[in-house]
Amino acid sequence: MRCVNRQEYPLIQIIRTHQHNTDSAVLQTIRCLKTEVQKETKMKDIIEVKTKQRWHGKWLHGQLPRNLDEKLVHIEQSYRWLKSGDIKGERESTIVAAQDQAIRTNYFKNNIFKEEI
Repeated sequence: MRCVNRQEYPLIQIIRTHQHNTDSAVLQTIRCLKTEVQKETKMKDIIEVKTKQRWHGKWLHGQLPRNLDEKLVHIEQSYRWLKSGDIKGERESTIVAAQDQAIRTNYFKNNIFKEEI
């Protein structure tokens, strides 16, 4: 078997150059993709922070995140309770009674006191 001299075979030079250029292009593409992923990750972080700030700023809906931040609510137990689907729990009778009272109060205001509700 004969040793190949690079000068002797110009096709080998062309192949090596092409392979080097291809490898360089692939590395450049990888660098570009990495940069884009980093930019996207930063944007997601910025959006998440702004969303949390808006949520905290809401008077009613912001109560949960504010209470979580102040450690007034046990996070694990709260989420377990929400996942179980037993939202009414033991306070069901209290909730029903409060709703009935509200309905009766509005009925009296409307029919007896002739107020518009």
